[in-house]
Amino acid sequence: MSNALEPKTRGNGKDILLQAFHWNLVKTKGTGTLSQSSDSWYQILINRVDDIYELGATIIYLPPPWIDDSEWHSGDKHGGGEGYFWRDFDLNSRYGSKAELIKLVQVFHSKNIKVIVDIVLNHRDRYRMKQDIWEYPGPAWRVGGSDTGGAFFDGSCDLKLDRPEVYTRFKQGLNELLDDCQVDGWRWDFVWGYHPKDVFNLIKDTEKAEYFSVGEYWQAASIKDDPMFQRYGSNERSRILGWAKESGCCVFDMLLKKEINSCNANYLKYGLNLSHDASEREMVATLVENHDTGASPFSTSNGWGQKVWECPSHFKSRAYAFILSTPGTPCIYWPDYFDWGLSEIKDLTQARKQAGITSSSNWIDLTERYGGFAAIIKNQSDEEALAISIDSNFLNPGDQWKVAAEKKDEWTVWLKK
Repeated sequence: MSNALEPKTRGNGKDILLQAFHWNLVKTKGTGTLSQSSDSWYQILINRVDDIYELGATIIYLPPPWIDDSEWHSGDKHGGGEGYFWRDFDLNSRYGSKAELIKLVQVFHSKNIKVIVDIVLNHRDRYRMKQDIWEYPGPAWRVGGSDTGGAFFDGSCDLKLDRPEVYTRFKQGLNELLDDCQVDGWRWDFVWGYHPKDVFNLIKDTEKAEYFSVGEYWQAASIKDDPMFQRYGSNERSRILGWAKESGCCVFDMLLKKEINSCNANYLKYGLNLSHDASEREMVATLVENHDTGASPFSTSNGWGQKVWECPSHFKSRAYAFILSTPGTPCIYWPDYFDWGLSEIKDLTQARKQAGITSSSNWIDLTERYGGFAAIIKNQSDEEALAISIDSNFLNPGDQWKVAAEKKDEWTVWLKK
C-alpha cells in the first residue's frame, strides 16, 4: 500500500540471526533452567561469545529486557518473569542487570556481532507498576475500547500507542537501550497488536539509527481489529509482506514455517523467501523454531516449554539446511545448536558465508526435474555459488562443485570450486 519508505532496518543482506534464549530460562519461583546457576543469562552469553562467533551468527536477539516479576499458573505448571508481561521500563530483568546488558553489547560488538532485543509494545502488567504509573482503567489502556491494533487475549492489558504519554515513554525506553546500552535494533513482538506505523515512527523518532529489526506477524485467522486484515484482506502473504513494507523492517516468514512443519521438501519453495521478487526475499527472516513454536530444554516448572507449533524432529536438520542455504535472513534457535547438538548448523552457516549467499540472492529451481527440493543459489554477483538437494534425486551438480555439508539420506549442500 505504501511506496519505498525510510528508514529501513534490514541489515546488510549477509546476516545470520541467533535467537539467544528460550522459554524455560527464567521463572519467577526460581525453577527455570538457570535456577542452579549463579550467573545471569546475560553473563552466560558473555561467557559463550567465542562459541557464538564460531557458529557464524552476525546478530543475536535477546529476550525482552524490561523487568517482569509476574506469575502464571496452568494446572501443575507455573512460571512468570519471561519478559512478556513486564511491568516497568526497568532494565534490571531476570535475564540480568542493565550493567550486564551494557557489558554484553560491548563484548559482542568486539566480535563484530550486533545485538537486538525483543520489544513488547502491545501489553504491560497493569497491576505491578511502580514507575510510569498509568491509571487503570484509564486513557493509556485499551480496556473497554480499542487501540491501534488487535487485542492480546481479552485486551485488558493492552496499551494505547496513540496516547502521547505511552508513545513518548516507549520512545524514551528505546532510546535508553540504543544510547546507554548501544543495542542495534529490535525484534517486535505480536505485531498485529498495533499498527505498522507505530513501529515505523518509533524507528524514525529514536535518536540512533537502528541496524536490523524484525517483526513477528503470526495471525492466520480473520481478526476484525488486526490492522493488516483491514489493509490487505484475507491473503496471509499480502498481510505479512505488507507489514514489512509499511514498517521498513524484516518480518518472520510464517508461510515458510507452515511448509517446514508439513515435512514435505516439495513445499519448501512456497515460502516468502523464494519469492520471484528480490525485494520481497530481502524483507523476510526465516526460522525453523522459536521460543513459542518449539520446545525448550526441560524445566520442572514448565516441562518442555511452549511447543505450540513445533517442527517434527525428523525434519529439523532438513529445515536448517534449507533456511541456511536460501535467500532471506536465517534465524537459528538457541537450543537446536547449543542444547540439542545439531552440529551441522555450523557447517551450513560457514557454507552460506563462503558462497556469499544474501537475503535477496537469485536462485534456479530444479525441483520439477528432481523432486523434493533442489536448487542452485547465486551469490551477490549473480554467479552460481551453492547447490542444495533435500529429499531429491539431484545427486551431483557437476565436476566444478564440491560437497560442503551433508546429512546422509536427507540433504547435501555443494559449493562451486
